[in-house]
Amino acid sequence: MSPKDAVRDALQSHDSAATVGRELHAVPPHAVYEVTFDGRRAVCKVARGPTADPAKEAAVLRYVAAETPVPVPRVLASGDDHFVTEWCDDVPADPPLTEARVLAMGRGLAALHRSAAEDFRATGRVRAGPEGVTHSNDDRWSETLCEVLSDRASYLDAVGYGDVAREVRSVVRENAERLDAVEDSTLLHGNYLPDHVGVAGSEVTRVIDFEHALVGPGEWDYLRTVVPVFGIDPTPTDGVSPAAFRNAYESIRPLPRGFERRRPLYHLVNAASYLRALHVQRSHLDAHVGGVEPADPLDAEAVARRAYDLCTFVRDALDDREGG
Repeated sequence: MSPKDAVRDALQSHDSAATVGRELHAVPPHAVYEVTFDGRRAVCKVARGPTADPAKEAAVLRYVAAETPVPVPRVLASGDDHFVTEWCDDVPADPPLTEARVLAMGRGLAALHRSAAEDFRATGRVRAGPEGVTHSNDDRWSETLCEVLSDRASYLDAVGYGDVAREVRSVVRENAERLDAVEDSTLLHGNYLPDHVGVAGSEVTRVIDFEHALVGPGEWDYLRTVVPVFGIDPTPTDGVSPAAFRNAYESIRPLPRGFERRRPLYHLVNAASYLRALHVQRSHLDAHVGGVEPADPLDAEAVARRAYDLCTFVRDALDDREGG
């Protein structure tokens, strides 16, 4: 079934008069289309691969809308493999990176973490339950990360890189005490990037794309923003200092003690996640060239080599240090 037909079928289960418009986002594992639903302009997101979980994302959006001050699109309808939200004009596709935007984003992320912390006392993987959003309630943060890495390994086995994720998992287990020392747990966005956050003036006006939501320490989310925007060794981007984002975040919610000592471990876990994302996207590129092997613009092998190198580096750096 084509992506457009999958969207049409999802809409028809709620509104027989709904129509499908243009494709908004062509990157797996979802199909995202502009639609007309219940007589209004809307967005429909449908699962198009095994790593997609729209029901989870819909549950998270409903929770955030009801229980936090963070503005998100209103969910109009949802099912096991799809959801429909209201149309929002306030999230630009490719926003310029300015200090005002970075400051607003930092405060906005901290506001999400602060407001959700009371409802999420243990770390875990987010799920959609009968009563809304729920999570696995793991005993330890290291356990949550190991489960995330096991999931990455299962997917990467099919493309020959499962051992990368398992090697990263071994490093996480070796340093579990260091990770579990953090006493912080809240709802994490997981992919809080400039093109997922609408900003007007000094305020966040909308946050979208909660598909990578997790429950854990806020420092994980903080780093998942810093690295794509400012790099692993954060440096100014477009004249904006990474300190602006950190200072804005910590003006509302300080990062936990010991964050800098856990940072290298987070880089490892993110490398495995990034490798899976590259292969999900690569399958989309392969399909678009008729099955002919294209030049590899995503360079997955380089990412895998980098992950192995990071494992060695982190082991060497942390071996002789005491946790804390």
